[in-house]
Amino acid sequence: MRKIKMEILARAGRNDEAFSLLDEIIAANDSINNVEVNARFDELRTQYEVEKHIAEKERNFHYFLFTLGICLVLVLLLAGVFYYNRIISTKNRKLYERIKEQDRLAEELSRMAQACESTASSEVLPQTSDTAATVGQHRLVARLREYLLSGDNLSNAEMNRDEIISALGTNKNLLTDAVRAVTGNSPMEYMRMLKLDEARKMLDHHPELTIEAIAFSCGFNIPSTFYRLFRKQYGISPAEYRKQANKL
Repeated sequence: MRKIKMEILARAGRNDEAFSLLDEIIAANDSINNVEVNARFDELRTQYEVEKHIAEKERNFHYFLFTLGICLVLVLLLAGVFYYNRIISTKNRKLYERIKEQDRLAEELSRMAQACESTASSEVLPQTSDTAATVGQHRLVARLREYLLSGDNLSNAEMNRDEIISALGTNKNLLTDAVRAVTGNSPMEYMRMLKLDEARKMLDHHPELTIEAIAFSCGFNIPSTFYRLFRKQYGISPAEYRKQANKL
């Protein structure tokens, strides 16, 4: 309508009014364009906020799934550790009970051997050279054990076989043969087993002592060596053995 009026004014020679009307038309068009642009901006802003909200929900959901996955993995790991520790604890308990049963059997055999020796010594029956040698070997091994467990001999890591032979008043061959005949081990192996056995008894009866102190008192100057030999001998570490002993 304004455009038609402007054309009429222009044809009538009323140019000033036509130009004034043109300015109004331009201003009106600018206003309409601004309204449309603002509406478009508002629409885009609304769309952006909606998409942003959806993206945040998806991201939070992914975080939730990730956290839930980590929690499940931790639960499985904790369950695995608990189950493994349960198996190890059961195994160590059985090892400890087997060791104590061996101690009981060893004590019974020792009493029987002492009884047999007393009976044999009280009889006036003739003994063969083989029987006399066997009795002599047992007595020599008993003297060796008594010597090692007396004083500070067991804790003396520098003690060698020559000192032991001299103290027992025997010789290398007799000592080696006697220890092998009675224990099935060499003198050095027997000494190491005796040290480990005494260390094990100290773990049972001296909870106030550290494992390192027990190792040193039994002639092991290097605790790691003691740990390794103890596990090799009994199938259980000194710490686990003491743990089982403390449960009694």
